[in-house]
Amino acid sequence: MGSVLALLSAILFAAAALVIRRGMLRSTATTATLISISTNLIATWLLSILLGSLGRITMPAAATLLLAGVFAPALARFTYYESMTLIGVARASTISNTTPLFAAVLAVPVLGERLSWQVAAGTVLVVVGIALTARPDQAATSARPWAGVLLALNTAVMASVSFMLRKLGLRMLPDPAVASALTLTGSMLVLLPFVIYRSRREPLRAGRQAFTLLFIGSVLTTGAFLSYFFALNLSELVRVTPLANTTPIFALVLLYLFRQEETIRAGTVAGAVITVAGILFVLIG
Repeated sequence: MGSVLALLSAILFAAAALVIRRGMLRSTATTATLISISTNLIATWLLSILLGSLGRITMPAAATLLLAGVFAPALARFTYYESMTLIGVARASTISNTTPLFAAVLAVPVLGERLSWQVAAGTVLVVVGIALTARPDQAATSARPWAGVLLALNTAVMASVSFMLRKLGLRMLPDPAVASALTLTGSMLVLLPFVIYRSRREPLRAGRQAFTLLFIGSVLTTGAFLSYFFALNLSELVRVTPLANTTPIFALVLLYLFRQEETIRAGTVAGAVITVAGILFVLIG
């Protein structure tokens, strides 16, 4: 069940990305981030209250999950956006989606999880598949500053640290709704000072249509975030992370279904096949 929820998280994140991208045509990245995290935060805290789970919060668990939120999605998202401006979306996406490798490295010594050869092989295949899928065309610019590469790698590392802290927090507080709410609270604490600083140069803006799209995307993101936490609560980090990071594959499928004018490259198809093989390895590991 944990594997299914991890894949559901990837699907919902992919759908949210497509909707939010359309909304950002008449908005800004800062506005989209604020709407997204605010929606996630309100929804998860309301769910926690409705489930009557607030009494289960302990100080160590709260501190761990708040710290997880500081690393991701807040800081990880900032460095990812910055890397996109330096090396482009395709390369930034490829490098930042090496998260499963860093998560596996951290999970074994820190969490004491078992890394079977099937899960290890599946993790590598998923990363290779995503790299092929998101690889830019040969016509794209080949020379880019190393700063963008390092920022994208930093995104993957911070996301991995956040995932590890979330798993530790869930061990102390096995309640996905409250855990996700606390993590998002940590992100909001980091996000607000950034929004205030950024708004001086780039004011927040979103018309009715843009806001509607951004809100729908935020609802999808909320479902994805909760699905991920439920998956993490049921399965090991080394199993959940590779599956949850297959978002680019599902985004590709959705683009093909709803925007068929986009070209599907041979490398993209090969990447999808390799990623599916990696998913199967993780499932049987």
